[in-house]
Amino acid sequence: MRNNPSEPGTFILHLTGAYQKLLVVGFALTPLIAIAYLHVYQNPRLNFESHSFHEAAIGVAIALSSFATYVTWRCYLASGEVFLRWLTLGFLGFTLIYLPHGVLTFRMQEDPILFLIFGPASRLVMAGCFFIALLHNGLPLDPPALRHPRKFWIGGIACFLLIILTTASVNLLPASSAMNILKALEICALALCVAGILVMAWQRSRSPLMSVYMISLAAFAQSSLSFLLANAWNHQWWLAHAIFSAGFFLLSYGIVQAFRTTHSFSAVYSQIEMMERLREEQARTREAMLQLQAANTRLAQLATTDSLTGVSNRRLLMERARIEISRAQRNGAPLSLLCLDLDHFKRINDRHGHQAGDAVLISVAAEIQRMLRPADLVARVGGEEFHILLPDADRARAREIAERIRSALEGLAIQVEDGIVQVTASIGCAQHGPDGDDMTSLIRSGDERLYEAKARGRNRVVATHDRPAHQDVH
Repeated sequence: MRNNPSEPGTFILHLTGAYQKLLVVGFALTPLIAIAYLHVYQNPRLNFESHSFHEAAIGVAIALSSFATYVTWRCYLASGEVFLRWLTLGFLGFTLIYLPHGVLTFRMQEDPILFLIFGPASRLVMAGCFFIALLHNGLPLDPPALRHPRKFWIGGIACFLLIILTTASVNLLPASSAMNILKALEICALALCVAGILVMAWQRSRSPLMSVYMISLAAFAQSSLSFLLANAWNHQWWLAHAIFSAGFFLLSYGIVQAFRTTHSFSAVYSQIEMMERLREEQARTREAMLQLQAANTRLAQLATTDSLTGVSNRRLLMERARIEISRAQRNGAPLSLLCLDLDHFKRINDRHGHQAGDAVLISVAAEIQRMLRPADLVARVGGEEFHILLPDADRARAREIAERIRSALEGLAIQVEDGIVQVTASIGCAQHGPDGDDMTSLIRSGDERLYEAKARGRNRVVATHDRPAHQDVH
């Protein structure tokens, strides 16, 4: 049974999650509809050959890819993410190798292979770098001191220049061989994009920017398919450019989003992840608050509790006394104080040792606590001295309670390591009003009667300064 009836069940969550994934797949594969339509229904005699439009489009593509290269490089410098380093190299390689494709537009009629070959070559280089980037996804970040790897960039640029020269030399081959190489390059670019998608599916990354990356790879793969089915200048050829541009724009958006937020692809989270992380943080916060409350409770207990016996200490006694005295003054309720001291306690320590003395104090405190009412308070205020605050108890009631405590302690047999120890206690009583209006006065009066009990032979209760009758003599 769910804790919150308003929360969706597991089945509907799985169902909507599957539907969401199908929507993403459907969106990513939408270009296939246009590719299939043109492949079946386009008129092969209809072409749109405009060199100036092509050069302008290539110019815009070069400008955008240069900008994407720069922004991705800045993201890499800020985050040190190795994935972004290879992504930057992919954008850079595409920019450098795609540039001749636009520059050589005017050579279309004389050298069609030289004009066309740089398109698939640039896409293959970019797809290769993007695939390597995926293999480096999630690796440890480059430290700041190593984020300017000149050898890496210089080596990459040198490799791209070599690819440009090698690609241009394809024009020297027979036309049929050159066309086969052109198609092979396009097929390899398509295969690398598909391989990248499979790697991402295996990695199961939930970052929204990695989802954008996957959709972009799907667009690049479909553009390569469209190029394989196209002839220069026909509608399928232009559609391939449009599909590639859409994927490029989408990936550029992801790069800019990373730059404007966390400078990292892996640290930008989806809404689901953010909610999960928020719940985790809330759970951790609640746990920390509970631990803090428990710690504060323990600290408060330590601050107001005698560490040996577990009863209250002088601090809590005085705080509680202020409250009870204030209540007594407002309501006229009686309030009394017992001052109790164990008789000849030093002899116990000397004869049996301090550990035995501690055991005696613990047993005495527990016995006193057992004899009291819930509203009463016992506090250890010295070595073997206890004060007992008795709300709603006048002198007579206080004497009765004191007698019960004295009698219980007298009959207590405490087991220690070397035998049985028995104790007695002397107790002095004081009442709020007749013996004083504040705690200082009550303690002074109670101590005076405690000393009087000691002077009369110990193991007795003294409630007044007058010599008591037989009740006070034991």
